[in-house]
Amino acid sequence: MIDLKTANPQEIASYFSHKVNNFCFNPKAASEELKSSRLMKNLDLCWIKILSDSTYRTDLRNEKSAQTGRRLAEIPFTAKKLTLTGNPKMEEVAKIMATDHRTLQQTFSGLVFYHFMLTCNKRETHTLLKVMGDSFYKLPLI
Repeated sequence: MIDLKTANPQEIASYFSHKVNNFCFNPKAASEELKSSRLMKNLDLCWIKILSDSTYRTDLRNEKSAQTGRRLAEIPFTAKKLTLTGNPKMEEVAKIMATDHRTLQQTFSGLVFYHFMLTCNKRETHTLLKVMGDSFYKLPLI
């Protein structure tokens, strides 16, 4: 696993790009490894912010991740967290990931969504699952 504290944004983006480039990729295992990482939590929010932006470009390969990101951004507790994001390093990682292959962006989104859900508190998790359903992080691969 990469050390998010010491790696530069390009190294982090390359790590995630390589990690999710697998049809058998399991977001649960990767999320568990990074569960306590404050930087990964920041990256989750930076990625959701990019996905929910109206300028984020999609096609059929990553359209579902953008739709899910927009829905997540509308949940009040998520919207509040998005206004508090301010980690330039993780913002740069998210920007680099947004230029990656759209199928990899879709798979990366699944990782981010699962990690985001995993790191929510009990009340947030209840709200999240009520609004999004319990498998919202499972995205189709096209």
